[in-house]
Amino acid sequence: MSPAAGEAQERPGAAAYLIRRPTRSDTVPFSTLHCEVWRATYRGLMDDEVVDSLEPSSFASTWMAVGSGYDEGTIPDDGRGFWVATLGEEPVAFIFFGPGRDDDRPRDHQLYALNVHPDHHGTGIAQRLMDEGLGQGAAYLWVAKGNGRAIRFYERNGFALDGTESSDQHDGVVEVRMVRG
Repeated sequence: MSPAAGEAQERPGAAAYLIRRPTRSDTVPFSTLHCEVWRATYRGLMDDEVVDSLEPSSFASTWMAVGSGYDEGTIPDDGRGFWVATLGEEPVAFIFFGPGRDDDRPRDHQLYALNVHPDHHGTGIAQRLMDEGLGQGAAYLWVAKGNGRAIRFYERNGFALDGTESSDQHDGVVEVRMVRG
């Protein structure tokens, strides 16, 4: 995905990306993307042995279930949404959101994940996914403490840290909660 040494990388605008629902056929490419994003994002935030052990197969069951659910029309109509973004045939980003999953949820709606491959940071695709997927309504999310880039992005989208931390969701990661609305 990265340009060869000495080559300039042309930055596509957000409009160049296709945003759509995932399908079963997205399992392998998006499992691979999911793994690549986590390896890049969580190095230094998650225990190294966990990051080093990540493989696309770590994420395949999630992608198969979601893709199959959209293919078969079995995704519950409960506010859940999963959108993927591609550039040509290349998977580059995804967003997943729905009803709050925490017992002490501060809002009814939760952003579960917004992941963008590092080669596509700064292109506007994260903002487009946020706008088209989650919108501007009240919601909350968990983000890895120390992930300054993501925290700044969410702050620009009206989220604010509420002082709540959790360390039980992923090995070695301390997550902080952000709330909007």
